[in-house]
This record gives sequence, C-alpha cells and structure tokens, in this order.
Amino acid sequence: MSEIRTFRASSLEAAMLLVHRDLGEEAVILQSRELTRKRLLPWKQPKVEVEITAGLGTRWERAAIDFSDTAGLDLESLESEHLSAEMHGEKHEELSKSSESSPQLSALEERLNSIQSMLEQMGEQQIVGSSRDVPVELFELYAELIDIDLEENLARDLVFRLKQQFGDCLEEDTQRAQTLLTGMVENELNCRGPIEVTPQKRKVVALVGPTGVGKTTTIAKLAANFRLRDEIRMGLVTVDTYRIAAVEQLRTYAEIIDLPMKIVTSPEEMTQAMDELSEMDLVLIDTAGRSPKDDLKVQELKQLLKAADVDEVHLVLSLSAGLRSLQTTIRSFATADVSSLILTKLDESDSLGTVLSLHQEINLPISYLTTGQNVPDDIEPACNDRLARLILGRDSLH
Repeated sequence: MSEIRTFRASSLEAAMLLVHRDLGEEAVILQSRELTRKRLLPWKQPKVEVEITAGLGTRWERAAIDFSDTAGLDLESLESEHLSAEMHGEKHEELSKSSESSPQLSALEERLNSIQSMLEQMGEQQIVGSSRDVPVELFELYAELIDIDLEENLARDLVFRLKQQFGDCLEEDTQRAQTLLTGMVENELNCRGPIEVTPQKRKVVALVGPTGVGKTTTIAKLAANFRLRDEIRMGLVTVDTYRIAAVEQLRTYAEIIDLPMKIVTSPEEMTQAMDELSEMDLVLIDTAGRSPKDDLKVQELKQLLKAADVDEVHLVLSLSAGLRSLQTTIRSFATADVSSLILTKLDESDSLGTVLSLHQEINLPISYLTTGQNVPDDIEPACNDRLARLILGRDSLH
C-alpha cells in the first residue's frame, strides 16, 4: 500500500463516501469496525460511529484484510493465485472454484464482492453533481446531517446546493460552511410563532393529536403563560373524558391559575360551553388522544371542533416518535383542518433532523416547541433561527 488512511463517519455510507472522495475507485478496504462516540450535547445518547481503514492498491493479497466477522481467518493458508484478482475488472474465477471446498474462502469472497459492489455503486451516483466535486469539508457536513437523522436524499441535496451556491470559497473555511448551512436549514423551516390574542375578540384554539404526545401538559403551559404572564381573560374546555386522570390534572391547573373550565362529551355540550365562555379573549380546548388509524374517532373530533367554531387547530406531535409515524399522524389528522404544529418532547429525542424531513412533505407551520415537563416553563414559541440551530446541534435546549 502506498497510502493507508482511516475514515470515520456516522454511517457506513458516509464513511465510504469519504473513502471514495479521497482515494478514488482504486481504494482497498483494510478494516471496518464500529465505535461508540459521546455526543456534544448532554441530553443526547452516545452514537455509534463507523471507522474504515483503507488504502491504495491493486491486489487482494496486499490488503491484509481484518474484518470483524472474519477474525481468525488464516490468509497465509490461501494460495496466492486465489488472491491476485484486481478489485475492478477481474471475475475471481479461481477464487470461486476454491470457495466450493473452503467455507472460509467463500465467506471472504462474499465480503470482498460486497465491498467491490458498494464502491462501484458509489462511482455511479449522480445526485445533483458528482461526489468527486464536493470538497472534503462538505463531506464532513454531510456526515453531520446523517448524524442528526436527516434523510439521505435531503442531506445530499443540502450539501450540493451549498456547493453550487457558494463554490470553492468553502474549501478552506469550515466555519463559514457551517454558518451558511445553518442559514439554508433556517430558510427551509416555516415557524409561525405564538398564538396571537386580541382583547375583546375571542379566539378559540384546539390542541389535537394521538395519545401520549403531551397535549394536556402543553395546554397547562399555554394557559399559565397567557393568564399569569399576559393577563389574558381565558377559559379551558376538555373533551378528554376517556382519561379521568387527564381531566383531573387539567382541573387542578385551572384552579391554581383561577380559570373557568368546562367538560364536554358531545357537540351539543360543546356549543353550550362556548356560549358560557363567550366573554373570554382566549379559549383553549384539550381533546382526547386519537389513534391515527381510527378514522371514526378523528371524524368525531372534527364534529366537536366544528361545534366549537375553532379559529386554530394545533396538531401536537412528539419528536420521540419516528419520521414515518409522524408523517402518518399528520396525514390522518388532516381532516381536522390542522393549521399548525406543536412539537413536544424535544428533550427525549436523540436528534431533531426529522423536523426538516417533515417539512419536505407537509408544509404546516410550527407554532411551539416543548423541551420538558415543567409547567409553566419548558415551552417556547417556534422561530426559524433557533430551531435551525437546534436541528444542527448548535444550540442547547435550556
């Protein structure tokens, strides 16, 4: 080997991209392993990192391969003619013949062929531009985006757009590249900010969403802040009669901050409750958790909200759920005329890249973020710059 180097990234694909970028298609993989890396932010769990050792060469016999799942394989016992195939071009015919009588040799051949195929596929990728044209600094940024659970296609798109817009000036200035990337992420987001209340003009706001996302706690935080900080005349309505504990929890908060609270079970009762709260500037409605798969319950919810003549419907989503689950939930609650999103449990999420991926498919504005269970704290209006920094791991929750 004329040159041996070690590459680290958050995924096998990202590490192989670095190998391909620096060493080209003639790279030979010498070793691969997984490492546990501590995260910079204290609330994040340690991440598994992939380390690949690779070099430049042409023959398998020069590779001294040390894969974790072929430990103990005696390469010296293999005849040299079986290892003389070129990484790119030759068919390993002799190696294939011998593999029929040697399980160890067969396993080695399978692993080598897999690596060859991976390198060839990477050489064929043409996403926005060739990976050969991307500076090393941008490969590192790409690995960071994968590390925050951003979908690979979106991560590639951001990196190549960054290169196209700002070009070679990024090659020697990693900090500038990171700043520009933060700005790009900020521009991708759509944060609408807090609920706006006009005195003498009642606004009705409902919180909807699946069970366990923190609707009741979020309602309590909002109510406490509007009442105690802003001195807004307001009332509460709950239709979560399925969970007695949730009703009692909200009733306790209502008593502490001296708010009228109504419990309803039908559209008729909702209409009556809204009549009784007609003098309020703000009415917050806490709804029962509905499964995204239960279309009937979602339709019942829609009828209740219609009876309340709501002005805004905020869908509460827990970021501790996976991207696919979040997408399914948003689509299921679309019939409830959702106007914006409240993202909860940021403190329980390992990464926030799912927020950006959500925006690529569902362009609903984000109104609030919650970062813990403390009432009335641990809630903040969503804003693009703050959320962009959180997504990229460049700001702390508290």
